[in-house]
Amino acid sequence: MESFVYLGKYLRNYLPIAMPENIINALGGLAIGARMRRLGDDLARNVERIYKEHDLDFETRHFILFYLVSRRNGIGIMEIAEELSFSHPAVIHMAKELEKKGYIESVKSPDDSRKRLLRLSKKGQKSLPAFEKVWKKIEKLNNQLFALQQNNLLAALGEMEALLDEQNYYKRFQEI
Repeated sequence: MESFVYLGKYLRNYLPIAMPENIINALGGLAIGARMRRLGDDLARNVERIYKEHDLDFETRHFILFYLVSRRNGIGIMEIAEELSFSHPAVIHMAKELEKKGYIESVKSPDDSRKRLLRLSKKGQKSLPAFEKVWKKIEKLNNQLFALQQNNLLAALGEMEALLDEQNYYKRFQEI
């Protein structure tokens, strides 16, 4: 009997939490992209609701650019693309959307008139404290969720990124 109690505790501690069965979950590793997208979409939906409740007209997909510009006021498109590993056109597209919302502005570089630098607009500067308050709570919540996980998602993502930096997915596929 004692061994059954031990086995029960072991299974509760080491088996994955049961997820509702659907095609994405059933496919396991084959549908990793869909599963990550579903999780990302769910987080984005909830965070956008949080922004709205804090009177911030903002989409989560703009977070990383707005954050970077807020920390490095006067940063060029190419620098951003390199730092974030985003394409140049993707950064330009996001920047235009943030400019349209009034959070950032594009100005000529004092060193090179051909180069455009992004910086916070007056609205961006005024809104920054409200964003930072929300971000602090989001970070706290995320850290709480990570602490509750058996396998830390952030660590697992870092491991996967490191593996794919060593050899990309396509090359690995070719070797199979």
